[in-house]
Amino acid sequence: MSDVPRPRDGVESATRSYPTLVWCFAPGDRAWSRRRRLPREGLVLGRESAPFAVPFDDPRLASRHAEIRREGGEVVVRDLGSPTGTRLNGEILLSERALRPGDVLRLGDSLFVYTMAEEVESDDGLEVLGASPPMQAVVRSIDAVAARKHSVVITGETGTGKEVVARLIHERSGRTGAFVGINCSTFSEPLLASDLFGHVRGAFTGAVSDHPGLFRAANGGTLLLDEIAEMPLALQATLLRVLETREVRPVGGTKDIKVDVRVIATTPVELMQLVQQGRFRADLYSRLAQWTIRVPPLRDRREDIPRVVAQLLPRLEGDGRELTANLAEALLIHEWPLNVRGLLNMLSIAVVSTGEQGPLALTSDVEQALLSTRSIAPPSSAPAPAPATLDKGELEGLMALFQGKVAAGARHLGITRPRLYRMLWAHGIDPADFRGARSASTSQS
Repeated sequence: MSDVPRPRDGVESATRSYPTLVWCFAPGDRAWSRRRRLPREGLVLGRESAPFAVPFDDPRLASRHAEIRREGGEVVVRDLGSPTGTRLNGEILLSERALRPGDVLRLGDSLFVYTMAEEVESDDGLEVLGASPPMQAVVRSIDAVAARKHSVVITGETGTGKEVVARLIHERSGRTGAFVGINCSTFSEPLLASDLFGHVRGAFTGAVSDHPGLFRAANGGTLLLDEIAEMPLALQATLLRVLETREVRPVGGTKDIKVDVRVIATTPVELMQLVQQGRFRADLYSRLAQWTIRVPPLRDRREDIPRVVAQLLPRLEGDGRELTANLAEALLIHEWPLNVRGLLNMLSIAVVSTGEQGPLALTSDVEQALLSTRSIAPPSSAPAPAPATLDKGELEGLMALFQGKVAAGARHLGITRPRLYRMLWAHGIDPADFRGARSASTSQS
């Protein structure tokens, strides 16, 4: 049993989340997001204060622009009569409003995201993936399994960065072989079998020489099977045999060849749904999903968007370009149905439509592109709708059941962690109050 990774909830439950304000954008500031845990006495934001240890250098920010304070079980934002006003999720704040994780605040030309953040013991890996709570959980999950031999399934909507996660697992695995990937949806069954397992000369028309196949190319390393759900059922049986015996037989061959390959599979849909529909083998699912990592959509980690933008701009001949506050705000509040791929597309439009001079702007072309992508239906792998009615007693019962583990509770409801956090904070419920509650009640009885 010592070779089995801890359950993912065990990885996540060791941390505690705190109301946190993330400073995501300031005029002329190219630094990635700065974070400040909300103190019990609250914060006043303005040019007279420096809650982030760096003074605000925003001429449109008032001396005392807005305050954020705790009130009962909520975190409330209020404008302090600033000349330029305070915007919440793109709209002018007319009165006090309770904040929810993922809310975007604009004060002058400075932008902030409110979130429930965790203590970061190490930023190793966060530079690539992001420092938001959902991505911190992904990094911990990578660290839990990377050095083991377990097969891994990575799920997530299109464009969330599943291959990036797979490469990080390989880099941290200590395996000396190559990282090799193949998209299972781009080949017919015979070609996919040949590419994966190899073939011998004369196995089929056009096989003029032996071909080793990707399993042998990845020997000692990692093989990424992208879009594993698209693999034909007949080929799934062959793959299962390879995983169980650690041997491959080339197409047309008669001898099995030993391989040492760690397999990682990615899919935008939950494989268990396909198993229930008879579209994916249950035995192969059990063999592949020895550890599962779910990559969150971009809309659930808005504070990571500035970091992702900085990584994408060099690919678009936009390295070093700044953004206007209007464009930065538009990017932060967008829902991103195509995730990072959609963000890359939007930045490409901004680079071309803005021209070569000045910061990238929210041009009419960018506005039109953002508007058009809002009509894209959410992917089938999007979280199921939350129950319509969950009162305070039901939420407290949920937290008691899962001992304050928000991730486990969210999976039980079929919603995201940020969404469950919003529900909890709306009723003044702190998950930390329920951690260890089950063991305490057991000992008392």
